[in-house]
Amino acid sequence: MNKVGKNLLYQSSYQVLKILMPLVTVPIVAHSLGAGGVGKYAFANSIAQYFVLVTALGLPLYGTREIAKVVDDKTLLSKKFWTLEGFSLLLTAVILICYFITGLIFNLGTVYFIQSLLVVAAGLDVSWFFMGIEDFQKITIVNFLLQLTSFFLIVTQINSADDLIKYTVILTLVAFFNPLTLWFFLREQIHFVKPIFSEMWLALKESAVLFIPQVAIILYTNLNKTMLGTLGSKSFVGIFSNALLVTTIFITLISSIDTVLMPHATRLFSKNEYDKGYLMIQRVLNFEAYFTIAISAGIIAIADKLIPWFFGSTFSSMNLVLPILGLLVIAIPGGMTISRQYLIPQGRIKEYNTSVYIGAILSIGLNFILIPILGAIGAAIVSVVVEILIWVIRLWDFWKRTHLSYSRWQVLMNVLSAMAMIFVIKLFTMNMTANLLTTIIQAILGVIVYVTLTTVLNANPVLPLYREFRNKKS
Repeated sequence: MNKVGKNLLYQSSYQVLKILMPLVTVPIVAHSLGAGGVGKYAFANSIAQYFVLVTALGLPLYGTREIAKVVDDKTLLSKKFWTLEGFSLLLTAVILICYFITGLIFNLGTVYFIQSLLVVAAGLDVSWFFMGIEDFQKITIVNFLLQLTSFFLIVTQINSADDLIKYTVILTLVAFFNPLTLWFFLREQIHFVKPIFSEMWLALKESAVLFIPQVAIILYTNLNKTMLGTLGSKSFVGIFSNALLVTTIFITLISSIDTVLMPHATRLFSKNEYDKGYLMIQRVLNFEAYFTIAISAGIIAIADKLIPWFFGSTFSSMNLVLPILGLLVIAIPGGMTISRQYLIPQGRIKEYNTSVYIGAILSIGLNFILIPILGAIGAAIVSVVVEILIWVIRLWDFWKRTHLSYSRWQVLMNVLSAMAMIFVIKLFTMNMTANLLTTIIQAILGVIVYVTLTTVLNANPVLPLYREFRNKKS
């Protein structure tokens, strides 16, 4: 198996764990803390994320790209790492002070102050280095162990609404130790090189170019939680956050493809192998669409039977919110693929920025209008509208330059098959009780209908890949 294949396996295996774990932990947390407790944590976390963003300052994207350029020269690799991490550590100290001042001024409470460790974690995060050298094994192993630790602690320690602080400590410490453990592996790759301030300053300015759109991104992905907690109630935040969590689980799994292929795309474009790069992107888009359309339709189909037993009675309002947010599973991976594999590797930062600026402006305006009227439903509508717009803008730019896009036949047949899947699931399970068995039956039924229809209609991109793999083996 080649390097890209191994990295994809590592990433996918970890993402599978991240999908399986919430099947146990989310119901425990939802039933124990309730919508109010989950909302309090999510509201404080939404504020903490602004400081985390400033601390990272675009380094995850910028650092991955810069490290990938010098991966073959250990001296340059070491120098580049310490230049980038040097300014990151200095910035972390400044942001941490601002974090505590903000908490004291607005009296944000214990849950907020505990999460100050997230800022420290962002400053110590060196996962961008390992992504740049295309070494995903270490990242995956560390994440596996910490996620299992988190899983064990949540299952054994979170039992009632009084465990909110305990829950916050568990998640925060896991997030803190995640980047810390990666430092032990750095000795194998680099040696210490004293960073030069002028070079750190230059790197900071270049990284800030990617940071500016990150500000816009957090405005349309995180501001809705802050505004829900401010204009509505903490329960609204809990309902919206848990609905978003369901979609995020699947988005994370799909996005593992982009995380692995971004350095590979950068190398193809740096060697002027544009045609190979463009065709790779088109293939990934069609492959992703096949799964994201099915997952989105599945969420819509099973939401009313899933929520009562999985989240509990305090989350009953999710019946309207979750189906809306299910559409994010299609829009976000599509836009992410084009940005990570096309815009950023080719240095088309202006085009990347334009899409997120438009999204941020639209998000702020629509949130102020819809959240006071519709609450969590309004926030869900805004999220979907904004992400679809960003996806379309990026897709249009990609098509203009390459004349490549999704396979129209495949996408149309996938959508029709997904609609048929929803109809069949609703028809055969409408009178069933909302419990685990019903959800399993719905999922199996959905897979059978979708895979069968797309295969018959010649709209299943997995089959050509399977034939290609089989031919190579023979």
